[in-house]
Amino acid sequence: MGEWTQIGEIALLQIQPGELTGQGSYDDSMLVPVDTLRLTRDGVLGLSDGAWIVDRHHRHHPAARHWRAEDTLSFGFTSHYDLMWDLFRPTPLGVAGENVIVVADQMISLEDIAGGIHIETNDGQIELVEPGVLEPCVEFTRFMTSRPDASAREVKPDREKLRNGVRGYTVGIGEPDPVEIGLGDRVSARTA
Repeated sequence: MGEWTQIGEIALLQIQPGELTGQGSYDDSMLVPVDTLRLTRDGVLGLSDGAWIVDRHHRHHPAARHWRAEDTLSFGFTSHYDLMWDLFRPTPLGVAGENVIVVADQMISLEDIAGGIHIETNDGQIELVEPGVLEPCVEFTRFMTSRPDASAREVKPDREKLRNGVRGYTVGIGEPDPVEIGLGDRVSARTA
């Protein structure tokens, strides 16, 4: 395994309590910014107004289906949002639905994080494992291109631009469990 390389600090944390897609559209109002995420092997919870909210991808969410341990947390990077802004339109941080957005000066490839992601908090640290690419769905691509009625074939070229991690990554939650992370916590990655 390679050395840990610092990427940047956490700029945004959010929870997705409900579906972002439905009936062919993308609804970003389902995203709730939070100050703290509690990471567990079953998924994440977000603290908002003194209450814990269960993320849609948590194993015990009422609408959970096809739960996979390696997809319990999602990540994006500010540099990827800069690219989406350039390719499509002004893009608010987190609109793609990732739980964590990290400040990054350059594009982050799957190879850059293949050895895992490490978050250092004031109270400890946690390693996130098995990174994978978040594939862009047709609905998100329609949203980004401001073409809500476009067919899957019509948005295919733009969907390709959002692939290969541009839309973000998923990871599994390793040891220790649980850990709470917050804004400003430091994120590092290593190659395999």
